[in-house]
Amino acid sequence: MRVIIYLGKGGVGKTSISSATAVSIARSGKKVLILSTDVAHSLADALGVELGAKPIEIEKNLFALEVNILAEIREHWEEFHAYFSTILMQEGASEIVADELAIMPGMEEMISLRHIWLAAKSGEYDAIVVDAAPTGETMRLLAMPESYRWYSDKIASWHVRAMGLAAPLIQKWMPKKNVFKLLPQVGENMQDLHKILMDPNITTYRIVVNPENMVLKEALRAQTYLNLFGYKLDAVVVNKVIMHKSTDPYILAMVEQQKKYLDKINNCFYPLPIFPARLHSQEVIGADKLHMLSTELFDGINPADVLYHEQLTQSVEKTDGKYMLRLYLPNVEIDRVQMNLKGDELLIEVNNFRKNIILPNVLIGRKTESAKFEDGNLEVTFA
Repeated sequence: MRVIIYLGKGGVGKTSISSATAVSIARSGKKVLILSTDVAHSLADALGVELGAKPIEIEKNLFALEVNILAEIREHWEEFHAYFSTILMQEGASEIVADELAIMPGMEEMISLRHIWLAAKSGEYDAIVVDAAPTGETMRLLAMPESYRWYSDKIASWHVRAMGLAAPLIQKWMPKKNVFKLLPQVGENMQDLHKILMDPNITTYRIVVNPENMVLKEALRAQTYLNLFGYKLDAVVVNKVIMHKSTDPYILAMVEQQKKYLDKINNCFYPLPIFPARLHSQEVIGADKLHMLSTELFDGINPADVLYHEQLTQSVEKTDGKYMLRLYLPNVEIDRVQMNLKGDELLIEVNNFRKNIILPNVLIGRKTESAKFEDGNLEVTFA
């Protein structure tokens, strides 16, 4: 089984690329589920069909769903929702307001993760393609399985202590049912999902970018945090590339600007495989057009395969109070290294090769102390 998660800044075309991937895999004879975890769904628009919270067959081997947070809460999380809604109403909130506020922080991420977990454990599908929410939301989504157990333990112990110490004072305001007993079971499911998301033979992540500065910066942050969490990034898709010839000055200026960022993308994401997708003159809607997009994009490569098999492109380790940023740069001859820190960005120049790294929070504000190249890895030490 394969799980492929597409992420990137809103508006880059994740939905089109993930849909094209799913259609291609389905038409190769494998059973595929594509699901959207974005609150602002556009998967149904890309496929040209109506979708709901249950998998719908689009064509042979291809199934799709859009996660509906409210419907999911009513069906599977009503005890949690009712518990917090009751507390809020007893504090004076109206029923409608309490109903909205009772969607706890993190619940949306948990519901999306639950759908991925259910699909993966069902054994019904050969591949699951996830059209993820914009980068920031997806990073919270991917951090959830690792952090859930810590939070659930804290919340559950807080509930036990509070009810034990202050029961005579607060019990009349608290709902009688203890929903916190459900937390360990959810935690076990989260742990199981975390193993799936971390297994590089099952799950890989693909960043979709456009050749634009703001989009590139966010994509680099995604790369940094995927590596930090240990998730396997196996490809970058550069969408909306102008490939047709033109003599129009406006188009020529855009092509020239895109070329600058295309070069930067190639350097920044090296050694990952990069797949350019041309800017289409018409919307790519429906399975047939999406399949054409996938054929152009992958050009004979099976999109269900793991497309990059080497180690993480970067990692951070702490030794003796110092941090080491390790960058994997195979096949790069290094005679000299120049580095420049600018805010949260580290600019590295190796001969004629330039690479921009968005630093994780733990390295921001620290000074570089040394750099060495060993076994294909550039190791930068921060004081």
